[in-house]
Amino acid sequence: MRKILIGSILTVASLQAAATPWIGTLDPQLHNDLVTLTEYRALDSVVNTYPVPWKGIANQLKQLDESQYPEHVRLAVLRLRHYLRQEQLQSVDSYLELYGASDPSRFTAFNGEQRPSALLTNTTEVTSGRWSAQLSVNLEPGGERNLDQSYVAVQVADWTLAVSAMDQWWGPAHATSLILTDNARPVPSVGISRATTEASKSKWLSWLGSWYFTAQLGQLESERAIPDTRLWRTRLTFSPVKGLELGAAWSAMWGGEGQPNGFSDFIDVITFQNICADGSSSCDSALFTKQGNHIAGFDLKYSFMLADTPMSLYAQRVGEDAIDTYRVTDNAYLYGFSTYWQGAKLYLETSDTNVACGNDGSDRKNCYYESSIYPDGYRYYDRAIGSTFDSDAKHITFGGYYHPTSRDLIGWQLSKIELNPDGEAPSPLLTDSVEEELWYVSGYYQTAWRDWQIKIGGNIAQREFNLDQRDNETDYNLYLHLRYAITE
Repeated sequence: MRKILIGSILTVASLQAAATPWIGTLDPQLHNDLVTLTEYRALDSVVNTYPVPWKGIANQLKQLDESQYPEHVRLAVLRLRHYLRQEQLQSVDSYLELYGASDPSRFTAFNGEQRPSALLTNTTEVTSGRWSAQLSVNLEPGGERNLDQSYVAVQVADWTLAVSAMDQWWGPAHATSLILTDNARPVPSVGISRATTEASKSKWLSWLGSWYFTAQLGQLESERAIPDTRLWRTRLTFSPVKGLELGAAWSAMWGGEGQPNGFSDFIDVITFQNICADGSSSCDSALFTKQGNHIAGFDLKYSFMLADTPMSLYAQRVGEDAIDTYRVTDNAYLYGFSTYWQGAKLYLETSDTNVACGNDGSDRKNCYYESSIYPDGYRYYDRAIGSTFDSDAKHITFGGYYHPTSRDLIGWQLSKIELNPDGEAPSPLLTDSVEEELWYVSGYYQTAWRDWQIKIGGNIAQREFNLDQRDNETDYNLYLHLRYAITE
């Protein structure tokens, strides 16, 4: 993948400029601006699959009369227009980033920091007509390197083909998602996505309203129990009614060393073919299971206006394992509410992955994100691809963000978190205990000065241990994130 990315960027760099395909690949906060505009119904787009394509949104931004909206909405319009204009003016953008923290990140959120204790990154964005590429070279302590946040993409009609390793977020919540977040490092993938979120003109698809679709095939790391496991992911979001956005997502782990890896095996995975759980060629139907390890679910968000202020209700249900093709047994849930107050976005969310396993009526736990075939579970480099709190966890989070000026941003979260209360089979998130309850407070301040973006943040965790018979602990973590735009 490294050779493909570098070679493609060198080719694209010799061509002419256009806009990048997605909003906020370097600064996810731009996606929050887009969410604000859709909740105020200033723009018509589905936004619960990140990153969102520019195509269609760019034209709406140009035609939008922002004078009729509150100040914080007007600022969101100006930021998005400024970012789009900058992208269109230059064929090559380069950035140098330095991140340093007292400790590696433990929990993250949509606009959080999932990073080691130190990171140096050089990023180059190249755009040319239908082609776009981003090369991010990341240097970690100890000399380790990776290409996280890199991509090469080409737009063909209303579709984008891409080779990428980008952060993604599937779902309407801010604190976490049950199926895909930026909690783990991005999985290198090849994929096809719709290049716009506009409603289709076709009479067969127009009922969807604005919609977006993506399908991706990736490969997990070699340093796991089943090396080079494949990961199939796909998602559809659509808005059949103003204010309502519906989403369906599906991930499937399959293949890897010692497992069926052929094209026909992939077809068996995506068509939900039965196989014998004991590996034999034939067995009683009671022993049937599905090829691969599947996790799938639905989410919805409904936004409405009350006293000229958007109110949003949202929920997500994601499950794995089923007693037949349709009846999923191990379901986790997420619920949330968000609104605006004095120009600040506020949200209250809760989720629970501490779910009972199977359909036997017991309260047996320790199964969510786990797999009998893939011992490392639904994780990448020991971090859950789904919830930032991993398996067997509950949380309730109150958070928000506020733009005091067009350049400044303040974000905060307060969470009550319960991790692995039964103390059995703890997730990799628990490195020094088998269970934990904690209050977790995090916040950051982000600003721009000349060619610099500066982000200062930190968190405090008040940790309690009920099963380990340890004294309570208070942990602190501070970080500084600098980004410098290298201008010609």
